[in-house]
Amino acid sequence: MARVIPQLTPEQLAAFPSRAEARFYEACRDQLPRDVVVVYSANWIYRDARGKLTEGEADFTLLSPGAGVVIVEVKGGGVRFDPATGVWRSVDRHGQPHPIKDPFRQASGERHALLDQISGHTDWRQWTGGRFTIGHAVFFPDIGDATPLLGPDRQREMVGVNSDLREMARWYDGVMRFWRQPSDIPLGAKGVRLIEDILCRPIEVRPVLRAAVDDAERQRIRLTTNQAKTLRVLGGRRRAVISGGAGTGKTIIAVEKARQLAQSGLSVLLLCYNRPLAHWLAAGLVNQPSITALSYHQLCDLRVRQALTFGRDLMHEAAEAYPGAGDKHRFDVQMPFALALAADVVAERFDAIVVDEAQDFSDEYWFGVELQLRDQAAGHFYIFIDENQALYPRRGALPVEGEPFQLTVNCRNTSAIHVAGYRFYKGALIDEPELHGPEVIWTSARTRDAQADAVARRVHQWVQIEGIDTQDVTVLIAARPKALGYELLLARSESAGAKLAVEDHAARRAVLVDTVGRFKGLESQAVVLWVGDEVVDEALWETVYVGLTRAKSLLAVVGSERALDQIRRNTP
Repeated sequence: MARVIPQLTPEQLAAFPSRAEARFYEACRDQLPRDVVVVYSANWIYRDARGKLTEGEADFTLLSPGAGVVIVEVKGGGVRFDPATGVWRSVDRHGQPHPIKDPFRQASGERHALLDQISGHTDWRQWTGGRFTIGHAVFFPDIGDATPLLGPDRQREMVGVNSDLREMARWYDGVMRFWRQPSDIPLGAKGVRLIEDILCRPIEVRPVLRAAVDDAERQRIRLTTNQAKTLRVLGGRRRAVISGGAGTGKTIIAVEKARQLAQSGLSVLLLCYNRPLAHWLAAGLVNQPSITALSYHQLCDLRVRQALTFGRDLMHEAAEAYPGAGDKHRFDVQMPFALALAADVVAERFDAIVVDEAQDFSDEYWFGVELQLRDQAAGHFYIFIDENQALYPRRGALPVEGEPFQLTVNCRNTSAIHVAGYRFYKGALIDEPELHGPEVIWTSARTRDAQADAVARRVHQWVQIEGIDTQDVTVLIAARPKALGYELLLARSESAGAKLAVEDHAARRAVLVDTVGRFKGLESQAVVLWVGDEVVDEALWETVYVGLTRAKSLLAVVGSERALDQIRRNTP
């Protein structure tokens, strides 16, 4: 007895609108071998090679480990075919003819469509074999003689009639022999299972994570709007420090303050430390010509290039004044000095400066930044800071005096993500958000390869199963060397079920893979954080804090059992 999908009761079969299909169903179920899978009424929608959206349906799809696949179109009642016109008609019980589609052309189209659907499905990448047998046939349960139906494209082996219902196994074997090519290989149990999964994967009706993410985002917008009240509290103050933990809306408020200043006719420099964040800010302010959004070192590069037009090579002068080698010396010493020198060469100034990520600015940085103000005594200067996100070993005295304004509501993370991340926060109490969402997923694996596998599986689950957009998913690496992490993940892009874009924030329809340090100041709906043992061994809790709090709605953490245990249980 074959396995039939779906399994129908006698009552359900009796209620079939097509008695012909019910009889064929029963014959296949009762007479075909046990290893044959019979799928009734398989439907699919796919894009063909030309990008055209195509909908397909087959009356019956028969799958066999040894024989292959056959599509069977079942037609009840009588049938007439006029070779002169090529018109097919069905004949009802009253003898009335009704035009119908050519059933053989219909079955052939279904065969090609099914092959496209199978070969184009991501699950079919698991198939390591070659060409398998796939054919089509048409079955007429109410017709006694096949001879009038035969033709050059309608061979006897492709046609089933009433007498074949009693010899279904023999008829099925004949169909498969007809379609088999010498080079075809058996599907085997794996091939049958893959096609069955593609056509008949069980559906669990539950709220998808995509819906949860969208609902959280609607609530998040309301919370962020409430945070904007801070702007009214600042009032007419020309200088202020605004402090808050991750997700308290610092960047959003900084951007809004820059817009307000620009609308009042002021030229504004919106500055941050991370270049990816600077690119994101600039892209969002492209229609605001009065606002210049740059990272600190982009500002240095700009001033150095401008000074060259006046005949001054400021980087050469900085290297002579502070000789030394290496990127760290160049970025932390020579470039800040060149920026300060530029004030004597480049006349451009700004009426207002807004700085995000101020915790990463040193005294050397601040000196050159202050010189960018047109009026250093009375110019507008706003600094946004979170001391807990200081990933770089530099501290500077802020150029703005006074107690900071505190942001105390987390409007980015869900409550579960907040609890996980804020264990590493030290400062003014930040209220737990009223954003409910899924629990944080913790996945441990012993080796780097096994951890990379776990990351790829999580991406696949979110993108392919849960329906999260690829551009809403980010993989953050907090492990050294980062190049090894990138290499291991890129080798698993196929199993991840998504294109992986390493450090490419502009990539479309791709999952971003980056380091925690480079992603600081940014956020993503869903984050997979990959933590190396060295992070907990060296107590780099700022990195852990930043990595955990980048996720807005979904967070998964991957690492060794020891690393995850330290993050979850130990007090930093």
